[in-house]
Parts: sequence; C-alpha cells; structure tokens
Amino acid sequence: MEIFIQHQGQQTGPFSPQEIQAGLASGLHQVSDLIWYEGIDGWIPLSNAPHLLAGAPQFPSAVPAENSGLAIASMILGISAFLCGVTAIPAVICGHIALSKIKRSQGRMTGGGFAIAGLITGYLGMLILIASVAGLVTPLVIRQRNKAHMTQAISNARSFSLALFEFEAEYGSFPNAATAPLVAEDAGTPVIRGSSSNARFRQLFQAKIIQSEVAFYAKSVGTHKPDGNISGNNALAPGECGFGYIENIRTDDGVPRPIAMAPFKSGSTEFDPMPFAGKAVVLWSDSSVRYLPIDRSTGEATLDGQNLLDPSHPVWGGITPSLLLPE
Repeated sequence: MEIFIQHQGQQTGPFSPQEIQAGLASGLHQVSDLIWYEGIDGWIPLSNAPHLLAGAPQFPSAVPAENSGLAIASMILGISAFLCGVTAIPAVICGHIALSKIKRSQGRMTGGGFAIAGLITGYLGMLILIASVAGLVTPLVIRQRNKAHMTQAISNARSFSLALFEFEAEYGSFPNAATAPLVAEDAGTPVIRGSSSNARFRQLFQAKIIQSEVAFYAKSVGTHKPDGNISGNNALAPGECGFGYIENIRTDDGVPRPIAMAPFKSGSTEFDPMPFAGKAVVLWSDSSVRYLPIDRSTGEATLDGQNLLDPSHPVWGGITPSLLLPE
C-alpha cells in the first residue's frame, strides 16, 4: 500500500504503513496529518485510519508538549535585569535560543511567550545598563577633558610670559596704552587701538617678539582655536584670546602679582567654573602659573579666602588692578 501524507499543507510520499508508523514514532508525522491512499475517496486524518496506527510504538502526539526551560530562564533573567543589569545579556541570548528550539520542535515544545517576555525585558535591561554606565562614565570624561583644557592653558600662559618679559626689557613695562605708540613707531605701522587684552597682546606681534597666536588660547565660552593669521589687527582676532590681562603691573618692586588669567564668562569679570573643572589659571609677574578655586555662586577666583580681583586684596599692594577682558 502506498500512502501519501499532508503535513502543514505540504504533500509527501508515497510511504509504506511501516514507514508511517516509524514516522509517528520519530515525530516526523502527526496523527492530525492528512493521508490518502488508493481506495478512499479523499484525504482523511491519520487518526481515522486505525489499521495504520496499529503497532505504532507510541505517538509523539500522545506526549504533552513541554515548556522550554531556556524560555523560562530567559524571562527570569530579563526580570532580574531591572535589579541587576548584568543578567540582561544572558536573558537575550537564552530568549533567542529558546525561540529557535521551539520553532524547530514542531509543537513538542512550548514557552514562546516566556521567551518573548525574556527578550523584551532583557533588551530593556540592556538599555538601563548602558544608561547607568554612561551616567557613571560621562562625569569622569568631562572632568578629564576639563583638566586637559586647564593643562593646556597653564602651558600657554607660561609660553607667552616669556614674550611679556622680553617686551618689558625693551619698552620698560608690560604692554599698556602708553607703549602702543612706541611699538607702532618702531614697527612703522599704525598704532594698535582698543582696550582689550587682545589689543595689548597684539603689541607683542607688532614688536615681532612673538609669532604664534596659539599661546594666548584658553578654552572658554566664545573662544576658538586661532587661525594663524597675524597680519595687522588680524592677530588675536575676537575669540582667539582667552586670557584677561592686568595692564598696570610693574615688576620693579620684586613682588609677584597676577598679570593674566582665564577663563572668564563672555563679556564679564566673573570667572567661568566650567572649562577648567572649577579652577582659574593665573599667570604671575614672576612667570609662575597657579590655579585658584572659583566660587561657583559668585564667579570669583579666591586666593587666601578673598576675591582675587578685590583691590583691597594684599596681593595688589595697594594698586587697583586694571583688568582688560578678551574680545
């Protein structure tokens, strides 16, 4: 007898009765499959052909479907991921493996809902884990970046301090309004106008004491890396200088005093605590560079507990500091 069988819409065969029984035993065929053989009018369920079922060892259809252990594990791990994010990845792995095995079992294994629940909670747990790690790492990254900005500003301040001392040796003082016409006369170029730190530092370029704008860069809101164009007033164009400048400092008394500092809030005498991790970089008249804490509530850089820019601060020795801000 040649028997044809339909399983999930696909027709296979012919098979012998013994092959049908073997297929039932192995799970290849189900008693719900449709069969046809010569002598019957149409397709009938295999369960309606008892003469073919006789002698079959044990039909898989008689065995209850089992829940996938991996699917259950996936759901448990996924739920646990909300408390302990490290279980999120195992939840996702178990969920995908469980779904694959359930699909291949042809009905002998269930638990797809558990696996899907494990996948959903697992992926949500992964998002929570990533967000938590990012929340921990981001402040560290910002802190290290700000320290790098401060280190660069310290190095730059030390660099242009040498140019200031060379200028003082030639013109008798650091750049100020009175030295502007002297430098212009020596250079044979127009007098540099303005009352900003950029304008005073431009005298160093006009006197050909320094040729690089990079030394005057300090990270702050409104500053950007210099473009290298130092012709005329293009030297230290707005935004290319980050340092404020005290233009009335003398060195003949031998007392170190602040002469340049950063970073400032744009257009303000308040220091900005953001760029350098709450610190202000200060260049002193003895070429040393220090960093001072910034009071975040007032924007004041403090030295020995007192506002550095307060004219009554002992550091000024009775001199009222003339602070010029960067453009």
